[in-house]
Amino acid sequence: MSNIVLYSAAFCGDCRALRAWMDKQGIDYELRDIRENPEYAVEIEEKTGKQGVPYLIIDGEWVRGYQPGQPFSEDFARALFGL
Repeated sequence: MSNIVLYSAAFCGDCRALRAWMDKQGIDYELRDIRENPEYAVEIEEKTGKQGVPYLIIDGEWVRGYQPGQPFSEDFARALFGL
């Protein structure tokens, strides 16, 4: 894996779960917290039309890092990264 950006927020349970899973898998990423740096919230909204997190950029492609209405799933996370 290379060039991964994770848009996240401390209040977000799915964000915490995804970060923990990525850390466990040894996946390197740049963290962008939308509450600590409001410019990241603006950026994600401009690119996706919303401020929903977690959101990722994987090799230049914007990817939603959650399933609406569903709890975090390791199967979903593996699919995000093709593992």
